[in-house]
Amino acid sequence: MDHLRFRLALAAGKITASFLKLMAGRGTNIPGVIMKKICPDVLARFQMPRTVICVTGTNGKTGTSNLLTHLLRCGGLDVVNNSEGSNMETGLITALAKRSDFRGRVEADAAVLEVDERSSPYIYTKITPTYLLCTNLFRDSIKRNGHSEYIFHKMDDYLPESTVLLLNGNDPISGLLGQGRNQQIYYAVDRTSESTENCENITCDCKVCPQCHRPLKYEYYHYHHIGKPVCSCGFRMPAPAYSAKDVDYAAGTFTFCEDCQPGLTLPFSGGNLFQVFNTTAAVAMCRLMGMDPQRIRQGVQEFASIGTRFADSEMAGHRVVTMLCKNQNPVSSSRSIAYLNHVEGTKDVVLLITDSKDKVHGSEDISWLYDTDFDALKGEDVHRIFLGGTRCRDLALRLYLAGVDSEKLALFPDYGELCTRISGLTAPGSTAVIYYELYAFGIAQQVKQALGKEDAK
Repeated sequence: MDHLRFRLALAAGKITASFLKLMAGRGTNIPGVIMKKICPDVLARFQMPRTVICVTGTNGKTGTSNLLTHLLRCGGLDVVNNSEGSNMETGLITALAKRSDFRGRVEADAAVLEVDERSSPYIYTKITPTYLLCTNLFRDSIKRNGHSEYIFHKMDDYLPESTVLLLNGNDPISGLLGQGRNQQIYYAVDRTSESTENCENITCDCKVCPQCHRPLKYEYYHYHHIGKPVCSCGFRMPAPAYSAKDVDYAAGTFTFCEDCQPGLTLPFSGGNLFQVFNTTAAVAMCRLMGMDPQRIRQGVQEFASIGTRFADSEMAGHRVVTMLCKNQNPVSSSRSIAYLNHVEGTKDVVLLITDSKDKVHGSEDISWLYDTDFDALKGEDVHRIFLGGTRCRDLALRLYLAGVDSEKLALFPDYGELCTRISGLTAPGSTAVIYYELYAFGIAQQVKQALGKEDAK
């Protein structure tokens, strides 16, 4: 009976996915919802590929899983991936159903599955990853994830013992996953020219040694609690098997090293240290699986030209940068805002980072704004700061308290008015940097098009 229920669920999911793709262009979550209603343990019934890689963490899991998928495909593997949809249980079910036959056998050499860290109890009790790659753990949306320690235990309590863990050696929170139970392999980023002796951010989620519970010291910080922790009790993160060295922000390159031996010179968007971590993690996984280094290098270079959540383009002689700035996520937002320090010349900044017109995922909480660093907006080279959306006044107050010149602020509760007026208020020849929250991509593109139309006149 259970077998028939699974077959029925699979058929229903495939039909629903095909219909939604025909009518709406995509069907990434609803098929999985339907399948789970028909067969509650449907995820556990798929015949998975030989290699299953789950990519999780607070920040960077989408970029890392997409790059990893691209690299493995460059290496000749047929990979199933949930990059088009949800990273929760129903999204994974949908992605697997689309690539399985009617017996539930997933027709691929490997699966790369981005997994929401809070969904761990519902995922790892049904599928057993060969590898789990964790990017980091930070405080996140207060309505979902609370503090990083809460999410740590959500994950750690449900990790299968046979899963090999690839962990961030600069993160003393996620780096302790599976301690004493799983095989742990580490990647890390060495000290860079912008590393600091003290934490210069508002948010630092690991101030106490996890071993002796005394104040934790660091040899250096990259950002927030990411760095090289050390303690007088002897606690320190294990030596990484894979590392990024010689990070050159001006050139936008770094050297990927394996077992301390220099290997590949790889590109990243200058100023975006997040991308160095994501690339190092994805390349480390490929090397762990034995992929040829030169194919990896070529794949990373190809991926750098593919549109992602960061885009840098010229529009009729006007430079426009668009970058995701995750709503409700102070660490991701802080790192995105800090990118301004690497943009030369005069800058006009557009902040679409409070709740957009999307009401399904909206939230009344604005406390995350006060955990976010906005110092980069105080520079004299910042010409104008445009705040869009119905919560723009909340953001304006936060910027005022952060010491940002209020004379530079232009508030537009109505996105349409922002698009109409923005080009007439920007400085000639300035770089426009558009930050958008997760559900405001469409609005960011409208603003970008408005700037382009003005330049074309």
